[in-house]
Amino acid sequence: MRWNRLLWPWALLWPWSLLWTALHVRDAGRSWHFFASAGDLLFSSNPGGGLQIYAVHPQFQIGPLALAVAGGLQALGPAHAEVAVLAAMSATGPPVLAAAWRLLPAAEQRNRARLLAAGLVFLPVWAEVTTHYAPLDALLALGCTLAAAHAGARRHPAWAGLALAAATDAKPWAAAFAVMLLALPRKDWPRALPAFAAGVVIAWLPFLLTDPHSLAAGRFTIPNDHSSALRAIGIGVARTPWWDRPAQLVLGLAGGTLAVRRGRWPAVILIAVCARVLLDPGVYPYYTSGALLGTVLADLVITRWRLPWLTVAGAAMLYATRFTGDLFPFTMHDLGLLRAAFVIGVPMLVLGLPGHRLTPPAGRHARSQPAADLPAQVPLPQADARHASLSRR
Repeated sequence: MRWNRLLWPWALLWPWSLLWTALHVRDAGRSWHFFASAGDLLFSSNPGGGLQIYAVHPQFQIGPLALAVAGGLQALGPAHAEVAVLAAMSATGPPVLAAAWRLLPAAEQRNRARLLAAGLVFLPVWAEVTTHYAPLDALLALGCTLAAAHAGARRHPAWAGLALAAATDAKPWAAAFAVMLLALPRKDWPRALPAFAAGVVIAWLPFLLTDPHSLAAGRFTIPNDHSSALRAIGIGVARTPWWDRPAQLVLGLAGGTLAVRRGRWPAVILIAVCARVLLDPGVYPYYTSGALLGTVLADLVITRWRLPWLTVAGAAMLYATRFTGDLFPFTMHDLGLLRAAFVIGVPMLVLGLPGHRLTPPAGRHARSQPAADLPAQVPLPQADARHASLSRR
C-alpha cells in the first residue's frame, strides 16, 4: 500500500514527461550554442574573454553562474557536453513539479489528484523549453529559487539568501525573486539578506572591477516583437526602451512585496515573471515555463482549487495559441493582447483572492497567531509546528 502511494501519480507523470521530451528530441538544444560559446569565452585568455566578456559581448544576457556551468561542461567535449546538458535538463520536469508539491504541508499532499492534473498541463510546456530550447540560465534561476523556498521553509535563512543569490547569478532578472526573503521572520533577515547580497557581489563584482563597461550588458537591446505584451499595452518602439529592464525589476519587486504582505509568498515567482513578460519586447518561449511554474505554485500551494485553473489558463494563452493557427488565426497583435491579459490578470487574481479560498495555514503555531496575521497565509512543507509559516510575525 505504501508503494502505491509513493508511485501515484508519478507512474503516469514520468512517462508523460518523457513522451513530450521525445517529441522535441529531433530539434533539441536550439539555444545551447549560445551557452557553449559564452562558456568557452569565460575561460578564455583571448581579448574579449574572461572577465571582459560582458563588456565586449553584451549580447550574452547570461549570468556568470550559468556561464561557469556551461564552460565547465565543455570540458567533456562539445558533443558530449550538449548531450549531457540536454539529458539533465530534459529530466527536470517531474523533480521540479515534486519540489513545488513538497511546499504543501503533509496533510494537503494526500490529495494527489491535484498534482496529477497540474503535471499533465505543466510538463508538456516544460519539456518543450528544456529540450527544444535548453535555456540553462533560466532553468538554474528557477531551480535555485525553488531551493530557496524550501530553505526558508525549514528556517535556514542564510541558505535561502545564497540560493536566491545563485538564481540572480544565473539570470540577472531573477533578482526580483529576492523579495521572497522578506517572508522570513524579521529576526532571520540579518542572516538572509547579507547572504544574498554577498552571493551577488562575489559573482558580479570581478567583472565590473576588471572592466566597468561590463554594465553595457544591461543596456543591450532587442527588437520589439509584434506579438509582445509591451506592444499590446501601447509601447510601440522598435527596440528595448532605455527604462525597460529597471522597470521590470521595480514592478516585480513591488508586486512580490505585496504578495509577501498578503501572506502569498509562493506567488513571488509568478509575479516577477509576469512583470518581465509584460514589459519585455521579446516573446521567448522559455518565459512561458517560468510563468507556468508560478501558476503551478499558485494552484497547488496557495489556492484550494481541485483543478489547476491558472496553469490551464497559462498553457492556453501563452503556449497553445502558438499552434492554433488553423483553428483560430490569431494576429500578432491578438497574441500580444492575450499575453498582456494573462500577465496582468492572473497576478491580480492571485493577490485579490479572498482568504477563505486559500489553503489554510498549517500547524499549531499558525493557528495560535492573532487573527490579524491569519488571512491568506500559506502553509510550508514538513516544518516543525512552531515554524509552520514564513509569514512575518
